[in-house]
Amino acid sequence: MEFFQQYHIAIIGCLFLCGIIGMSWLTHKEKKWIKNTYKKENIIALGFGVTCYGLSSEQGAPKTYRGFLLIHKDGLLFKNRFSSIRFDIPAESIKKAYHATSHKGARLYKSAVKVDFSTSPKSKDTIAFKLSYPPQWIEIIEKAFIKKKR
Repeated sequence: MEFFQQYHIAIIGCLFLCGIIGMSWLTHKEKKWIKNTYKKENIIALGFGVTCYGLSSEQGAPKTYRGFLLIHKDGLLFKNRFSSIRFDIPAESIKKAYHATSHKGARLYKSAVKVDFSTSPKSKDTIAFKLSYPPQWIEIIEKAFIKKKR
């Protein structure tokens, strides 16, 4: 017990450092996956630490997935950090990107970006993301996919 009292600052510092190293390693792992999967010239925007609230067509309350969001020439990809859950939306199906504070009727208490896309000629689905600086992401999505169609 005396050891912890004498060196508590050093122990807290080591735990903090381990946390930083762990987060850096996870980000490096995600960057490596992206580099092996996509060509650099096809990547438009990339965001880490993104929270995805799932599709509006899923049953129940919004689920929370954490991972990265990749906007590339062929569409939009969200990949969960710890599981194999991926949301890959083709560029042709993206219809609208806008700011929102609720998803599937549940208030998110955070600023979010929602993307409407078509799953078939007659049906539409929505996915929501919590990102830093939502207006910039909305502008990127609109420039890359929506305004290009017009």
